[in-house]
Amino acid sequence: MKIFIKALTLLPVIAAAVCGASCDLAKDSEAKRNMYANRPLNYREEDLSWELRNVFSGDRVRNETVMFINKGDTKELLYKIDGIVSVTSYDGSVTYAEGRDYELVDGMIRITENSAMPCITGAKYYSGDGTLIIDGDGMQRAVYWGEGTAMTDYQVNVEYTHSDSWNGYRQQCFTAVYDRLYGKFEKGEDVTVVFYGDSCTYGAASSFAYGYSPHQYSYAILVTNALADIFGYTVRYEKTGLPGTGPAPDKDYQAGGRGTITYVNNSVGGWTTADGVNNFEEYVKPYIEKHGCDLFIVDLGGNDGGMPPEKTADNDKTIIDMVRGLAPESGFIIMSTLLNRPGSNWAGNDALQEPLLVRLSEELRAEGVPCAVCGITSMTASVLVHKKFEDFSGNNINHPNDFWARLYANTLFETLVGYGNLTRSS
Repeated sequence: MKIFIKALTLLPVIAAAVCGASCDLAKDSEAKRNMYANRPLNYREEDLSWELRNVFSGDRVRNETVMFINKGDTKELLYKIDGIVSVTSYDGSVTYAEGRDYELVDGMIRITENSAMPCITGAKYYSGDGTLIIDGDGMQRAVYWGEGTAMTDYQVNVEYTHSDSWNGYRQQCFTAVYDRLYGKFEKGEDVTVVFYGDSCTYGAASSFAYGYSPHQYSYAILVTNALADIFGYTVRYEKTGLPGTGPAPDKDYQAGGRGTITYVNNSVGGWTTADGVNNFEEYVKPYIEKHGCDLFIVDLGGNDGGMPPEKTADNDKTIIDMVRGLAPESGFIIMSTLLNRPGSNWAGNDALQEPLLVRLSEELRAEGVPCAVCGITSMTASVLVHKKFEDFSGNNINHPNDFWARLYANTLFETLVGYGNLTRSS
């Protein structure tokens, strides 16, 4: 659904808007920030799947994507590059050579004039069909976009080392909020995790959901499987077959036999929060009645840019209240939306929702309801300080590619589990 609200055209303006999402947290003492974070887990961080390794810490990043517009272009990454380990095609099948295909220049990567790496060219990039219009330097231009491999055909993976630290948004950890859920894991009891969202939670534009190499899972599957790894569980993927819902793996994920996580994900691309409310009886209620619900993750709002952000929060509250009526002891995570491409005809009020969602989560916690916000809006704004949107988008409008899906997974994992709660080898 196309957003018609006039875009915020400057990234600093957007960053200022979304900083309100964590303003209360910024004012809090460090002790208060960490009051929900402490729950040590007997699991080593290095035993996580590589996709779950925390991009926002450490000194090495694997498969960070960039997209070169023209030969000779230089791209900044999340960190200043100390050394490039490898550069490969998006699917990993082709490895490019330093000096011949790319160069390291002032901590950034430059594509050479005679490079074999993919390069879309400005002529193609700025000859879009009018679906995506960006406003830059006072001039509106049609820009290339597309689903499937339209973007990833022109993106490459960079693995590199760095010595600087992440200075952007840091998600607060809320592990201790979910004591009941973790109590069930510790006892080996079966649990049910329900995801309910729009296209990003459906899986767009993960290569698994779209059926091409490297077939990386969406953030929802990555984090659910990580819970199974940590606690020695099996994940059983509920395949509902409801119209518009995304794919799930054909086989159970078996990390142990201590218990089963039932994974339900009835997310549909293009849905607004109003759609989430209106379709609850068909898409959510029967599955909670069948399996129960221990954790409900709602990720709607990316298509709400044309409505007041207060309405988005109200609709999320309505959905949460309906879940509570069916599963009174369930925990909740509210995912704030990514930013639809800033400075485009798709950007709207999505940047203004997160502060209201944070307030909603605080009100629910005050009532004794386990609830937290996973700040995808703030995370996206921080990433955009360093990277161009086309470098990590799956369609150049509003879908994450595999790298951005990993950033989603990192942020949700920090919210629910917390990297600081994992054991680290000496």
